[in-house]
Amino acid sequence: MAHPVDLRDAEHRAQRYWTIDGLPELLMGALWIVWGAAFLAGEALPRGPAWNVYWMFTPAVLAFSGVAAVWTIRQLKARITFPRTGYVEWKEPSRPQRLLTAAVAILTAMLLVVIISTGRARGVESAAAPALGVILSLGFLVASVRQRAPYLLALAAVALTLAVVFGTVARGWYSVNWMFIALGAAAVVVGTIRLRIFLRKHPLEPAR
Repeated sequence: MAHPVDLRDAEHRAQRYWTIDGLPELLMGALWIVWGAAFLAGEALPRGPAWNVYWMFTPAVLAFSGVAAVWTIRQLKARITFPRTGYVEWKEPSRPQRLLTAAVAILTAMLLVVIISTGRARGVESAAAPALGVILSLGFLVASVRQRAPYLLALAAVALTLAVVFGTVARGWYSVNWMFIALGAAAVVVGTIRLRIFLRKHPLEPAR
């Protein structure tokens, strides 16, 4: 007799397939580095025809790069992940991990209140980078809980640290670009480490 299909398990398999190998963090980090560098390069150009042409096409190219990154991740997973595992067992977060998540959430909320309060006095632009860092930190925090991925707490901590650093520097949108580069580099490091661990634990079996 055929067994009924567990739709929740099927959904979890897709999530496990997406987060097991570090490729999303690796590609996302590389993409953020490209974005930050592209905006810094554009700001360095002198105002004139070259500046106008650059900013006419660059935003569209960057937007397309986000779509291209998702396609690239899927192609890499088809070549790297699926032949080795298909999917990996889902692990529930431990009690210490949940307590750490709650502590980070409380600290992040308190810091956001401080940033908003000081940002009003110093201007919106000066608060852009720290506010972005806090938002990204919250995003990593939520993702770590929903995806049962405690390693994302490291990126949440990095984003929170950058929010404090750039909040002190207060270089406006210039700091936002450097935040993308710095956080992108951290994501590349995390993704590379996880990919190496994945490849070591799941060697590719020779074809029969």
